[in-house]
Amino acid sequence: MPTPQVINFVGEYTSIINAFAERFKAAMPNEHLILHEIFNRYHDIGNEAGNDQQPLLVLVIDEFGKFLEYAIGHEPEREFYFIQQLAEFVNNPHYNICLITAVHQNIDAYSFSLNDTQRKEWAKVKGRFREITFNEPVEQLLYLVGEHTINTTFIPDKAAKSGIDTALKLAQRSKAVTLPFAEEANIAAKLFPLDSVSAVALTLALQRYGQNERSLFSFLQSTDYTGLNQVKLSEKNPFYNVANVFDYLTFNFYSYLNSKENRDYTAWMGIRSTLEKIEAQFGEEVKPYEKIVKTVGLLAILIPFNATLDRKFLIEYSQVCLGITDAEQHISNLEHWNIIRYRNYRGRYLLNEGTDLDVQVELSKAGNDIEQIRDISAFLQRYYQLPPVLAKRHSYQTGTPRLFEYWISEHPLSRVPEGEIDGYINLIFSQELTFEALCKHATAQGEAIIYAYYQHTDQIREQLRNIEKTQIVIERHEEDKIALRELSQILEHQKKLLNHLILDGLFMPGHVTWVFQDKVRTINSARELNQWLSDVCNDVYKYAPTFKNELVNRHKLSSQIGTAKKAYLQALTNKWNEPNLGFEEERFPPEKTIYLTLLVQNGFLDALKQDNLEEVTSEQFEDLISETFRPLWRASKSFLISTKQLRRSIADLIDLLSLRPFKLKQGLIEFWVSTFLFIKRDDFALFEEGRYVPDITADVLELIIKEPRKYAIKAFIIDGLRLNLFNGYRHLFQLNTEVRFSNVSFIETIKPLLTFYTRLPEYTKQTKHLSREALATRLAIEKSQEPEKTFFEDLPIALGYSTHILQNSSEHFEEFIESLQVAIKELRTAYDDLLNRFESLILKEYIGEEIAFNDYKSRLQSRFGNLRPELLSSAQKTFLQRLNSPLDDRNAWFNSIAQVVVGKPLTALRDTDENLLYDRLKRLIRELDNLTNLTDLNIDSEREEVFSLKIGTLVDGLQEELVRLPKSKKGNVTTAEIAIRKQLGNDLVVNVAALTNILKELIK
Repeated sequence: MPTPQVINFVGEYTSIINAFAERFKAAMPNEHLILHEIFNRYHDIGNEAGNDQQPLLVLVIDEFGKFLEYAIGHEPEREFYFIQQLAEFVNNPHYNICLITAVHQNIDAYSFSLNDTQRKEWAKVKGRFREITFNEPVEQLLYLVGEHTINTTFIPDKAAKSGIDTALKLAQRSKAVTLPFAEEANIAAKLFPLDSVSAVALTLALQRYGQNERSLFSFLQSTDYTGLNQVKLSEKNPFYNVANVFDYLTFNFYSYLNSKENRDYTAWMGIRSTLEKIEAQFGEEVKPYEKIVKTVGLLAILIPFNATLDRKFLIEYSQVCLGITDAEQHISNLEHWNIIRYRNYRGRYLLNEGTDLDVQVELSKAGNDIEQIRDISAFLQRYYQLPPVLAKRHSYQTGTPRLFEYWISEHPLSRVPEGEIDGYINLIFSQELTFEALCKHATAQGEAIIYAYYQHTDQIREQLRNIEKTQIVIERHEEDKIALRELSQILEHQKKLLNHLILDGLFMPGHVTWVFQDKVRTINSARELNQWLSDVCNDVYKYAPTFKNELVNRHKLSSQIGTAKKAYLQALTNKWNEPNLGFEEERFPPEKTIYLTLLVQNGFLDALKQDNLEEVTSEQFEDLISETFRPLWRASKSFLISTKQLRRSIADLIDLLSLRPFKLKQGLIEFWVSTFLFIKRDDFALFEEGRYVPDITADVLELIIKEPRKYAIKAFIIDGLRLNLFNGYRHLFQLNTEVRFSNVSFIETIKPLLTFYTRLPEYTKQTKHLSREALATRLAIEKSQEPEKTFFEDLPIALGYSTHILQNSSEHFEEFIESLQVAIKELRTAYDDLLNRFESLILKEYIGEEIAFNDYKSRLQSRFGNLRPELLSSAQKTFLQRLNSPLDDRNAWFNSIAQVVVGKPLTALRDTDENLLYDRLKRLIRELDNLTNLTDLNIDSEREEVFSLKIGTLVDGLQEELVRLPKSKKGNVTTAEIAIRKQLGNDLVVNVAALTNILKELIK
């Protein structure tokens, strides 16, 4: 026997969080701290009882509704979430903790003022509780009334006893009262001074507007003038009748009856307006009319529709129970003045709240405007709506809610179930379709569609015609609001009758024949149909797994589970190698429940441990998976294999799982696809709109689920050649040789290649000063969208090798790897070659010998050390500043020079810019030289020669040029001089003039 401890709460209009925090002495009103303290209390009970006793903690909350009323008006999301957490906490099967709450009304009644979002959260709270209703049946309440009144001063005389029997028979005949047959007379006698009808009306009213037996006891003890103990019985009021019940309800429940929260508000307003009308109509003689109106109005609200409250009933009840001797005349007067009217479709009198329209006459007229209905299905689709049917047994056994939607048509349906709908019950109404044609169609149909072939439709046609007539009258009299309300009630009644005819017809022998594929059956009840729906689901969706998690196995996930999904994916991707994915042992948040039900219970946990996968074969691993999940695993794996030759969108996988023979719910698809992709992450490459995605993170998985059509996968093709090529690449990038080809090793190998390319200077990415092999290699890497294709196809082709050659010749394979190394080396050194050419130009043109960077930089700086800055242009100043820069890094100094010369650094230089760079550099240096006075030059006569040249004409004036020439170029000068002399003639003047013109042109 467990050691129990009961902790009682009495609800108050305050926060339940604060109440629990105070009772369990939590450090602060925090949900987690409160649950922690409850857990500590539970263990304390066990420690006090000893190891051989199992503790039991019972939390009892009386007046739970007070907490709910407070929650609705104050932070409902936080309060509801705590209640939900509390319910989940006590539902932990490892602990004996019980939560019992008591409310005075249905828990749904507290949610009427919530918005849509809050109401959804409220539904989650309600779903955590099992409701046990204490709604006493009418018979039990009548028994309590009888036991009370039999001990009062009300003793029926002979006339009253006769009236009791007459009233009972009247109530029995009208079906207004249902009591145990053997005790009806005895109970009816005990109820006096209540008659049988008023007693039933009273108890039904107190159930609807009060608090059941509590309100009944208040009535029995009431001392107000409308109460049982204060009403005077007489010939004009022989019983506490329905009119008296009306007065009692009006007096004691006035506020509620006149509030919009009362579902019968309109009906009560109609009774009151009718009472005001008859007071003006009948003056001093109004009393009996009031009684009849109150009776008609109240019985219309309370007594079930199957009761027949016709003229005979109303006359007899008015005479016997209301004490109206000339009741028939009074009823006729009320009918004459259109105050009450008998309604055939309801089988009772109803109040006429103010319209001169004769509904029956108008309906008869409308019938003349309607042709015979031929296409029943078209009209049924307009007026007939049936809610989807849940295949209960299948849903219970598999955990997957399977919904079948009714579909009305003239021809057999061919439709693939979508969304939350898993199948169709196709109701066929056709005068042309033969049963043989239907059977042929059904046999070829693979979807979960059950066909119901109607053979007798006369009553349905007639009811549809009645609906059409009512609809026409409604359209013709839209401005008559009172008539419109009555017509709407008629229309609603007719639709219910149509629903009744169709449903009854479904299970009537000879009316409907049922067909599914090649099976023909007769269904005799809704239960038998539901069992067949489960059989159909087992047949059509035979590969869907058993997964009993109602939080996930549904079409739409709640916002709470959306949050849990994020937490689950974070744990899956970041803590896959930790025990329980890092979840705390004692706590069971939704994400942990998903992990347990999806991964642990179905054997997928070992798949996350990558070290084991190399030791376990595919067949051995499948043996670890639960039997119901194996088809899903195989189908997902087959899809992955199908991507070896061509990448496929993940949306294709989702589409596959959304159709038979799986038809998984969207919630399970989201968790399964993300889990499967992560488990198999080493076997494929992932692409987002064509771009390779190297790492599969929680965020990536979430994006995949949200927009699967943007993502595609391609499985790796693993064979001997590819493995050799792959290991050749790894050797090239100085990585260990891999025996197993996986996404991890693939990423490890591809990253150096991609990183190498991205880090290349812009110059190297566009220059044509490369070999054909280097250019082809660069293009293959640049255009790479699928790294596997780049590795195993594009790079070999770029270097002139085919896959066949590489596969059949080890020599060619080694040559390819060597060629690739050479091409990559050339790409790596292309920018260095540019720097070297730039340096070579400077050394050749201005230094004359091979010396170190700092030395020739110092010489160039001293060459223009005596220049006066005020004589320089802006461009010349900037160039001189860059020459004199203290940068001691060769590459940076060159880039700064290039930036001022051609407006871009060497890293961004184009091939067409290189000659421009050299020409502009020479021009700038020549300009600076010409601005230097010959006397100020610091000249090393051993290394260079300096010339000062002045040429003038009367037209152009004097031109001056300073020429500094390294002695290393003296041989070039001599060669040019010899060539020029050979071209000169014997005419001295001509020779001088020619040379002068050439010089003038050169020094411009």
